[in-house]
Amino acid sequence: MVWSRLAMTFAAGAASMTFMAGAAHAQVGQSDAPLEIVSDKSEYLQNEGRGVYTGNVIATQGESKITTDKLTFVCSKTTPAGGGEAQCDEIEILIAEGKVFYLAPDVRIRGDRAQYDFPTDTITITGDVILSRGEDGVVRGTNVVYSISEGRTVITAGPNRVTSVFNTAKKPATPGGTTPAPGAAPAPAPN
Repeated sequence: MVWSRLAMTFAAGAASMTFMAGAAHAQVGQSDAPLEIVSDKSEYLQNEGRGVYTGNVIATQGESKITTDKLTFVCSKTTPAGGGEAQCDEIEILIAEGKVFYLAPDVRIRGDRAQYDFPTDTITITGDVILSRGEDGVVRGTNVVYSISEGRTVITAGPNRVTSVFNTAKKPATPGGTTPAPGAAPAPAPN
């Protein structure tokens, strides 16, 4: 899932801004889809190699999404062979601050701050963190390190303890051997 170049599209004068990452390490989950960032305001600081998005920020890639109050991307910079200003080459880090929600098909994580490291495909979420995996359970802590490509999650709670609540109830199977969708009527009893 390594992308080779970064392409940016800025909608000049628009209240929202879209950032499309073409071939770069830019991903919010296991997807080769473009990264789209929409916000009320954005600022690109080319000389610093970073962009800052504020106000109702939504970063989406494939089926994964981060929503937050403020999102900053930091990229590696290269100077063109002929000289000139350095350009953003690859996004290396996304930093989300304030009311952070990370949503993916297999996990939902809420916290106060998140840092997504593209080279390691890892997101670290801190603060009052709540992690859930569908109806399986909920885990609370102060620090979650989720390695997306490994499917590995480490949760800590600083001086406190990690709290986990798991749903151990068996889900009823339908006659075809599948589990009914939540809210679906139970299968009729056989005659």
